[in-house]
Amino acid sequence: MNLTEEKISQIENAPILFEWETLVPLGPNMHKFRLIFSLTAFFFLIGCGIYADELIFFTILAIFIPPTFQFFVGADYQYHYYLTRYGYYYTSYQKVPEFGYKLTAIFMVLGVIVAIVGTMVIGPMAFVGGGMFLLTGILGKGLPLGPDMTKHYNAFHFEFKYILFLVIETKKIWLTTEPMKTDYTICLYYSSKYQKEIISVLTKILSSSEIYRVKTTDDWAEHPRFKELKENKID
Repeated sequence: MNLTEEKISQIENAPILFEWETLVPLGPNMHKFRLIFSLTAFFFLIGCGIYADELIFFTILAIFIPPTFQFFVGADYQYHYYLTRYGYYYTSYQKVPEFGYKLTAIFMVLGVIVAIVGTMVIGPMAFVGGGMFLLTGILGKGLPLGPDMTKHYNAFHFEFKYILFLVIETKKIWLTTEPMKTDYTICLYYSSKYQKEIISVLTKILSSSEIYRVKTTDDWAEHPRFKELKENKID
């Protein structure tokens, strides 16, 4: 939803009523998938090394590739929410180890050095090797300086009544309006540690007395109250 600068300023400048952080996996059962993939990749590469009689090369790959996927490509997202009277704002970024950002910076610097020095020694083909280092850095986690802390905003619309659905499996709070207006539907990731506080503050802000707890997203979609809201959709 596109908000005006005035609305964004109103949300950001209002006193923070509650804030929390939570880690969100890239997908369902991502923790198990990361572990299985890493172990499978490790033993597969070692097997390839034995079969191809290139054990040293494939052992190096087996050492680097599984951790790269475990801690970089498949890393969880870190969400930080700031809840105010008029709405909320949050930051989200893939939570990789701090050394990851330094590593991408090193690859980018090496890429430039290899390209320049190599061109002077062996000619334009050096850009191939240098470009690989540089590309590795660019495809890393954002800028080498650190995670992206861009703020995202969403406003509450008090002309509508909000109905709150708590999806336990995915740790999501869905706020849907009555009658349902899809553009105003809100999804928040909550922290189990602060679940009661978050719900308490939300219900006070929105004067909402309807709270439904469901186990899965499918249960939410099939909930009688949610179906009723969909029937009264006004978009």
